[in-house]
Amino acid sequence: MTEKLKILFTNDAPLIVYGIKSGFDRLGHYTKVMTGSNRLWDKPKEQQLILFKEAIEEFKPDLVFSECFANFAEGVFEFTRDKGIFHAFWSIEDTPFDHWIGDYWSDFADYVFTTTAECLPNYWNKGKRAELMLFGCNPQYHKHINTEITNDIVLVANNYQRRSNQTKDFVLPLVEHEYAISIFGNDWWIDSEREVNLCKYPSVYKGYKAYEDLPLLYSSSKVVIGQNLDDNSITQTSMRPYEVLGIGGGLLVSPWTPAQEYLFHDHAYLPKDTDEMIQMVNEALKMSHEYRRQKALRAQNYVYKYHNYDLRAQQVMNAYYKG
Repeated sequence: MTEKLKILFTNDAPLIVYGIKSGFDRLGHYTKVMTGSNRLWDKPKEQQLILFKEAIEEFKPDLVFSECFANFAEGVFEFTRDKGIFHAFWSIEDTPFDHWIGDYWSDFADYVFTTTAECLPNYWNKGKRAELMLFGCNPQYHKHINTEITNDIVLVANNYQRRSNQTKDFVLPLVEHEYAISIFGNDWWIDSEREVNLCKYPSVYKGYKAYEDLPLLYSSSKVVIGQNLDDNSITQTSMRPYEVLGIGGGLLVSPWTPAQEYLFHDHAYLPKDTDEMIQMVNEALKMSHEYRRQKALRAQNYVYKYHNYDLRAQQVMNAYYKG
């Protein structure tokens, strides 16, 4: 019988709560997330350490799993090292050339997972044990909801400055051509100081959308627009493509990156310029509901098989047993 372990998560992001935690749960392990009054990310470092030590003493985990939270107290890692508790760090925001966030935390963690293959040699050259671990989907959460179609096109994303060219080339043309598009995210979309914004199109911006609302939103839409922070890596994407395809509702149309082509093949529309964006969105909008559902179901089956969080959790367990 496989040993059942206790896993403590130091971050309560949706990626953890609805994502990789579910994989450990289905593998039969015991999990605990530091959340609510015990949440770390919104506390000073001194208080983080106090709360973390209390959680360790109470839960007595075999493994601590930390995901890309930039303001961790270093003592959180030092305490597990002193206690001999395996501490894994998942660096989800590494990009190949300008944002290697895991570099600092890799000095403290026992094992590093990154979503960016190009960063692995950097970790190995530092003498760190590290491997690639991609995002995934949770079939019990990222699933289709049987509902009527009420949206043509939706985008859920924050208006980051480094996405401004993508927004200009792939999103604003849809807005300017008066497609029925609803955009959700933080209020940077209607910030006139941002280089690219929706101030001229206030009806397009629909406000913040909670993560818990995504299955219904994507299930009730024909097209879901994707956005990326990196267009160089062969593996780095946002978590969104896995989730959109897993929900199996609206078809994903996302600006081309080598990673999305490599990971999702023809299960997503990947336009390379504005003209292709318009063409692909039109194709998805015009197809019959039945054909759209067939395409969505094929994509869903693909990510359920190859990119589910049971696989990711097992990957962490394999690293743990390697010691």
